[in-house]
Amino acid sequence: MYGAKELSKYTIGLCMNAQTLDWGDMPFLLAVCEAGTLSGAARKLGVNHSTVFRRIEAVEARLGVTLFERLSHGYVMTTAGEHFFQQAVVMKEGMIRIQRELSGQDLRLEGILTVTTTDSLVYYLTPVFRDFQRQYPDVELRLLSDVRSFDLMQRDADIALRPTRQPPEHWIGRELTSIPYATYVHTDYLDVIENSPPESHHWILLEDNLNRSPMGQISAEQKMEGAPVTITSSVMAMFDLIRANLGIAVLPCYMAENTSELVQLHRADTKFNTDLWMLAHPDIRRSAKVHAFFEFATARIRDDGSGFFKQS
Repeated sequence: MYGAKELSKYTIGLCMNAQTLDWGDMPFLLAVCEAGTLSGAARKLGVNHSTVFRRIEAVEARLGVTLFERLSHGYVMTTAGEHFFQQAVVMKEGMIRIQRELSGQDLRLEGILTVTTTDSLVYYLTPVFRDFQRQYPDVELRLLSDVRSFDLMQRDADIALRPTRQPPEHWIGRELTSIPYATYVHTDYLDVIENSPPESHHWILLEDNLNRSPMGQISAEQKMEGAPVTITSSVMAMFDLIRANLGIAVLPCYMAENTSELVQLHRADTKFNTDLWMLAHPDIRRSAKVHAFFEFATARIRDDGSGFFKQS
């Protein structure tokens, strides 16, 4: 452990030997600080744990400072390591802020534009994405759909298209349309519903233990206790399973209303509606690419010539 005098010497030494600490080392050091293990850091970075080990060993050797204590349960930061971590986080946040601010002043309609949304919206808004790409061919559109949350603050994405009732206050954006939800089945499953008790009807559920999503809330309200279920983490998987005639599912109306083999069992209840928001970080909202996408997508989705978001 280091006292104030030793820390002062360490800081001076680090500054004097700054040329030996490559920017490329920073992600490895930060990952170990945050994960506390080599394997955790390796997963975070998408590399082999031996690569992380070699980089950490090399950095400590070059600096002449021990940043981590090697314990049986993982890597624990020394006082010097904690000091490094505090300063590195400030540097990382500063770099992210600079990147956002510079991106926000970019007046060129070219380069990468990353949009995060849900798997079902990627599928059903394909015409919007296609036509935007055709109109702005110099913009490299990257579409990310995942169950994990993408952080606009950390620049995981430039724009988020998300169904939500409460968008984060620190982001700016537009409410585009309302999304209703209803219960659907394949037309062939109607025979099962008509000729068997409700408690035997098979349900396809979205993984939602707390029933926070509209689909979870409606399913909890309508499904009979003890009814057999299939659970998936993907709305598109639910859509595929119901089209395969597995059972009953609650879907956004935009997914089912234009699918001829699906029929609605219960009308949509507006109390379960969510809103589709398009969001961006304030620092990059002035970017030409972001502005162009906002205007283009807003006009197309609000016009909704496809009828995907109609109330049923």
